[in-house]
Amino acid sequence: MMMLCRAAVEDVEGDVGELESKLDKLVKLSIGMIDAGRVYSHANRQFINGIRDLALQSSRDDVIGSSLAAFAETLQEMNNYHTILFDQAQRSVRSQLQTFVKEDLRKFKEVKKQFDKASEEKEVALVKNAQVPRNKPHEVDEATNILTTTRKCFRHIALDYVLQINVLQSKKRLEILKSMLSFMNSNLSFFQQGYTLFSDLQPLMKQLGGQLVVDSAKEKRDMEQKHSAIQQQDLSSEDCGLQVSVDCEDGVMMEGYLFKRASNAFKTWNRRWFSIQHNQLVYQKRFRDNPTVVVEDLRLCTVKQCEDVERRFCFEVVSPNKSCMLQADSEKLRQFWTKAVQNSIATAYRENGEEPAARLQRESSASLGSLDSLGECRSVRADSPLHRVLSIRGNQNCCDCGEAEPRWASINLGITLCIACSGIHRWSYCTLYTLY
Repeated sequence: MMMLCRAAVEDVEGDVGELESKLDKLVKLSIGMIDAGRVYSHANRQFINGIRDLALQSSRDDVIGSSLAAFAETLQEMNNYHTILFDQAQRSVRSQLQTFVKEDLRKFKEVKKQFDKASEEKEVALVKNAQVPRNKPHEVDEATNILTTTRKCFRHIALDYVLQINVLQSKKRLEILKSMLSFMNSNLSFFQQGYTLFSDLQPLMKQLGGQLVVDSAKEKRDMEQKHSAIQQQDLSSEDCGLQVSVDCEDGVMMEGYLFKRASNAFKTWNRRWFSIQHNQLVYQKRFRDNPTVVVEDLRLCTVKQCEDVERRFCFEVVSPNKSCMLQADSEKLRQFWTKAVQNSIATAYRENGEEPAARLQRESSASLGSLDSLGECRSVRADSPLHRVLSIRGNQNCCDCGEAEPRWASINLGITLCIACSGIHRWSYCTLYTLY
């Protein structure tokens, strides 16, 4: 009977040792799962923030912006549920099982140590009792008493050990199943909340899915029609890449690509994006580059076509300080640009309060040989184009004969003339204005 009891105890001890090993492994796995879940939650949160940023960037498209915002909100709620699930796994699996291992299994081990010690003491008492000679009654009585006491102590500790085994077996079932049941309920709540959350989002997803199919088919059909129409057009049109605007809110009257001849010794030609805006001629190498101003005030310029250069379709914008040689892609585009520069000059004068045609008619009808024929005395304003011509170095004298205090100026060429020389050059291509 004792052998059967000892065998049963040894079997229980083996099961408890294996149970402790499995529980330790499960706790470590739960720790790894929770840590990985928190890393996932952090990465998921960053992904959701990326969706929100994309929604803000797509705010001009209401469909994309509102849909991405709704998706991000739903995913954020799911991420919150994930965080709750990991917290509950922390409490139910990790904490409870760790408590069971540290407290209940430790108590079992302590009682087992006492049982093993009492069992060893009993074995020692049995051996001593067996070794006592019968001719020594005093030692016999002492060994018998020690054996009796040791047996009583062993029986008491053995009962405690058996009780601890039964308690451990019962508590093992309770703690393990209670812990896993709590974790499974957490998963149930998580998936129920996710189902409810996505059920509310499902109508939007179905509507959006159907809308995307319809829109995709419509866009494909429209693109095919546009592609077919473009194929039927003449792609060699000279107006390609040219944009003209008459009433422009941003001040850009005309823009397009032109070749510009550099002012260096090599006279290289570079293709740049030119535009006429705010009474200035500017160009850009790339779209986002700051514009480089070629001519600050077109009212001080003239434009003429150039046939004496090696390249075709060239025209020149001449200002008082410098000239800029440009080349269009065709004769038609050259005419467009020449007309655009002339119209910009006319528009600038209209904005300044005087029609250039009326001014030219008034000045051409006046005698250039005498100031009295003008019938009035005019002064040069500090902010006028004439003042800019006068401020150029060397214009304090007539550009032709060198006489001091010249009384006429060519804004287009940026030069000054005396009254005699102005009469000589009045029929040239420059336009002359009186200085005072």
